Amino acid sequence: MKKLFLLGCFSISLCLGESPTLIVPDALLIETRPLLDDDEIKIVDKLIRVTQEQLRKQEQLRELMLFFQKHKEEFIQGNQSKAQASRLVRTARQIQEMIQENHLEHLFAKDYLDELQFFSSIAGKTSLSRP
Repeated sequence: MKKLFLLGCFSISLCLGESPTLIVPDALLIETRPLLDDDEIKIVDKLIRVTQEQLRKQEQLRELMLFFQKHKEEFIQGNQSKAQASRLVRTARQIQEMIQENHLEHLFAKDYLDELQFFSSIAGKTSLSRP
C-alpha cells in the first residue's frame, strides 16, 4: 500500500515496510541566487546605522528636555539671573529645533510646544544685533 502526501512543493511517499521518501521537484533544486544576497545585508546594515543615529538624537533630545526642566524650575524658584534666563532660552530653542528637524511635533502636547515657542522667540529677539 502506497500513500502520497503533498506538502507545498514537496511530496512524501510512504510504502508499508519501507522508509518514507521525500520527492523534491528538479526545478526547486536549481539555485538561481544565494539565499541571502549582499544587497539585503547592506540594507540591514544601513537600517541599523540609521536607527542608532536616531536613538542617539533622541537621547540627546531627552537630555536637553531634562536640562530645560531643571533650569525652568530653578528660574521659578527665584534664580532669575540673566545667565539662568539665557540657559533656559537657549535650551528651549535647541529642543524646538531638534523636534522640528526630526519631525516629532506630533508626539508632544501643544502646551509644551507653545512653551518652547515662547522661550525660543525670546532667544530669537536676544540674538539680533543692534546697529
